[in-house]
Amino acid sequence: MLGTGSAEEFIDDAEHHNQWWSDGTSPELSQATELTPRSDFHRVLKTTNTHYADGVESLVYAIHGQTGIGKTTLLHQLVAALLNTTDLPHENTDLELTSAIEPRQILYIPLEDSLYQLERAGDGIKRLSQVIDYFQTHVAPRQGEKFILLDDVQALDLNEDRKAELLDLVDENTYVFLTGIVESQVDLSTTKSTDDVEEFELWPILPMKFIDTVQIGAGLGVDFDDEFRTRLQQYQSSDLDGPSPIKTIRTGLSGRDSETSLDTAVETLSELCFGIFDADDRDNLHDAARAYLRMGGTLHQTDDLTIRNELSKSHFLLFLYKELAKYRSIQQPENLHRLSAIAATNAGEELQYTALSDQIGVDRRTVDSYLDVLDEGIAVTESHDYSLRRYRRTRLYLRNPRHLVLLSQRQEHHGFEGYQRQDTLNHEFEYKLARTVAFDHAKRLAYTVGAYDVEYTETESGLIDYILHRNGHVLPFILSYHPHTGNAKTIAEDFDPDSGQHTEADSEELRELDYQAPYRFIITDSLSKQVREDESLIVENGDTNICYLPYWLFLLIC
Repeated sequence: MLGTGSAEEFIDDAEHHNQWWSDGTSPELSQATELTPRSDFHRVLKTTNTHYADGVESLVYAIHGQTGIGKTTLLHQLVAALLNTTDLPHENTDLELTSAIEPRQILYIPLEDSLYQLERAGDGIKRLSQVIDYFQTHVAPRQGEKFILLDDVQALDLNEDRKAELLDLVDENTYVFLTGIVESQVDLSTTKSTDDVEEFELWPILPMKFIDTVQIGAGLGVDFDDEFRTRLQQYQSSDLDGPSPIKTIRTGLSGRDSETSLDTAVETLSELCFGIFDADDRDNLHDAARAYLRMGGTLHQTDDLTIRNELSKSHFLLFLYKELAKYRSIQQPENLHRLSAIAATNAGEELQYTALSDQIGVDRRTVDSYLDVLDEGIAVTESHDYSLRRYRRTRLYLRNPRHLVLLSQRQEHHGFEGYQRQDTLNHEFEYKLARTVAFDHAKRLAYTVGAYDVEYTETESGLIDYILHRNGHVLPFILSYHPHTGNAKTIAEDFDPDSGQHTEADSEELRELDYQAPYRFIITDSLSKQVREDESLIVENGDTNICYLPYWLFLLIC
């Protein structure tokens, strides 16, 4: 019989990956502590600490994201932050959980780098149960919370029954962290046996957005000092001392708080731009936004630019050909690659589904299934028509700007191969990057304000690029970025919010909504002289109020 390993070998393997049981630390933790934690780490640690301080005894924290996005690093940094034997420089030293856990309270298993890959489908969970039982009975102290971290849980090939088995392994006083590539793999909250777990958390890891990249402060070629980055953190959070204008803007844009209106949000945008940020801040943020288009939101462990590109592309193709293809049993994963390349080449241009079918050589239903799995993997996302009148067409956006560079042709992206600014001017490709990045950030803003999606619509004068809509509350954004500055003002005037049509959930029946768009937003990389002199982003134009948003400011509030 082709053997995989005995229970003893799986336990030995676990001891190898948990050297802190005997040494207090490990090479992986030492490497992780040298890397700057991203905002996702702070979010996971703070949320876990809140549950811990509230006396929650059992927690399942599910994390999902693409290959190479930083899930493993986050788990290692989380272990380092919990241990009372390791120092991790970060901003959460005042949390109750920080440096409070004994090494033998933590079990970490990298499932794809362990023996579980050799098991038959379904057998891995049985081996895991043996390891967890050993940890609970022979390693962990009898008292106190236990922390179990399972990395790359897709290696277990979990169906609903196996998810239930996994939950059965979680006794009281246990916090479990799972990572996987898509939400459905790691979300255990709808599984049988959920009554035994007090709290569930679910969190996607995406490329870092602009404001987080500024706060990291590396690679943008702009000198943001610690004081500025601290202020930026304060501006987002009402929990810190001082004003929180970005929080106020997001709340007002959502339309969900009667005390913070859309008018307040727009006025705060002007105050943030001209009153809180000075001229040097604005110039630095403008330059940083352009650098972000080139850099993307990825932390790298090497300064070699060629290696960075190779790693980024290799991780993405591995994600498409191996992880997503296996997840959805896709027989021709090269078609996922083709659709991603089409999204890179067209960068938000309207495409016909029939043209996509013809180009790839499959029927419309198969194209839809490909686009669904790319969306689940947060790799390529569709934007649909606000009015439902062009339902045969779509717009495709890559979610990582670096993938746009790597999947485009050399003659198109020339000057953007490296991460550093070059003398080569390529305004057309910069516009494609700006359009793609703005869509990605609009998706994040949609999540924050509770909008259903990010849509688009055509007016007689041109395109409304990004429309956020929630129960008739409409936020239309027009991208006016060189060299495509066009007639944004006319487009804003022509937009009719009543052209919107939206169906009931799980139904073809149209909803009866009163669509209102008191403001039209123009995202621009060049503010007009009038706006700069008046120091107000708001321009009244008859019955239409137009708010001009510097590109960097739009990215900042998302």
